[in-house]
Amino acid sequence: MEEHQAKPSDLPPTTSGNQDSAATPPDTIVDPVRPAASADSSSQVASADPAAVSAPTAAPAKDAAGSEAPPSMFSTSGLSSWAKNLKIPQPSSGQESPTGKNTFARFTSGLGLRMSPKAAQQDEIAEGSTSPTTGQPGVFGSLTKGIVDSSKNAVKAVQVKARHMVSQNKRRYQEGGFDLDMTYITENIIAMGFPAGDLSSGLFGYFEGFYRNHMEEVIRFFEMHHKGKYKVYNLCSERLYDASLFEGKVACFPFDDHNCPPIQLVISFCHSAYSWLKEDIENVVVVHCKAGKARTGLMISSLLLFLKFFPTAEESIEYYNQKRCVDGKGLILPSQIRYVKYFERILTYFNGENQPPRRCMLRGFRLHRCPYWIRPSITVSNHNGVLFSTKKHPRTKELMPEDFWFSAPKKGIMVFALPGEPGLAEVAGDFKIQFHDRQGDFYCWLNTTMMENRVTLNPTDLDDFDKKIAITWLPG
Repeated sequence: MEEHQAKPSDLPPTTSGNQDSAATPPDTIVDPVRPAASADSSSQVASADPAAVSAPTAAPAKDAAGSEAPPSMFSTSGLSSWAKNLKIPQPSSGQESPTGKNTFARFTSGLGLRMSPKAAQQDEIAEGSTSPTTGQPGVFGSLTKGIVDSSKNAVKAVQVKARHMVSQNKRRYQEGGFDLDMTYITENIIAMGFPAGDLSSGLFGYFEGFYRNHMEEVIRFFEMHHKGKYKVYNLCSERLYDASLFEGKVACFPFDDHNCPPIQLVISFCHSAYSWLKEDIENVVVVHCKAGKARTGLMISSLLLFLKFFPTAEESIEYYNQKRCVDGKGLILPSQIRYVKYFERILTYFNGENQPPRRCMLRGFRLHRCPYWIRPSITVSNHNGVLFSTKKHPRTKELMPEDFWFSAPKKGIMVFALPGEPGLAEVAGDFKIQFHDRQGDFYCWLNTTMMENRVTLNPTDLDDFDKKIAITWLPG
């Protein structure tokens, strides 16, 4: 007689009407006629689901006392009934991948290039909604996932390197898992680079998200640290984006890169930023251009003067440069520095109000201590268009630049003028003089209301100029 020890969970439920059957332990089955079980059958029994095993239909055997013994699941009828009721789960042919999206989508999401910042949230929902019954990926799926993950890590490393190279000497915000081209100038004034990576800023702006601040990360930062308390000021004339991405709190004060804004634009910006800041002590203004350095520096330095952080333009510019850049070289273009000084004069002498532009006639130019190889052509313009150009004027368009410059009686001075005419062009308010030379262009922005009748500009007063000459312009 053999005895088989089985777990209580492996036994079918039994009911006995004989009180003497309680003397038999519930985990012991006496089966004097059971044949030896094979290895295969034992492994099947071990893996069988207890719920899938029903009681055998054969007549119950009687023990020595004459009472009915519980039927054995290892009898012929028991095994037959168990086999009929065994259910094997079948894999679904329409199952999705464990991450809820295909391999290509997971790969491109690692590039930081999404159709919209909302796509990131959808990806996270898809990844978090995996069913617990989803089958494990096969060998090919695991290999593909490994390759994609490795590629994403490599792309991420290149992306971080590219962003640090583009930001150059600017200080970055690197706290709490963020790495952004962004600096707190004060607790309530923030300078940052352009938030790229969204199609609303154009195709080029979309791909700029690879190496500039990504719109998704910028939104996440402000929603985390300044939710409902921030307003963004975009100074770019070349790049816009959907204002709804920042809950509609975006104001545009555009002017061209490497140039100066109209004086009135600076005044309007300062009034707008001040109105927002005074609404709530926790409000912040976020100012950016493309790089978040020069144009941003002009406006923030002017705002610091307007808010009376500093009494002079020099102090305001110096403070901004030290806060924004590790080497203190943020706002460095001479014309842009000049316009912060113009704004200081408006605050000091005109109570912050813009004055009517003074009309002047531009009569000519003098080059002092000018090397013989510098004979530039000239273009005079304002924010509305070109006012004068030697390349288009009837008396100069057919001449080479060296033919319309002539030597003055005083040695070392070259003069450009148009004898017999009242002047080159009438200017009022903001205007730009651009010199086109074979070795490169150089230029300056001026304002007629803020300057004297005769102005001498040294090389340090000209933008993109490193030649040792001085230029005098002669207004009427």
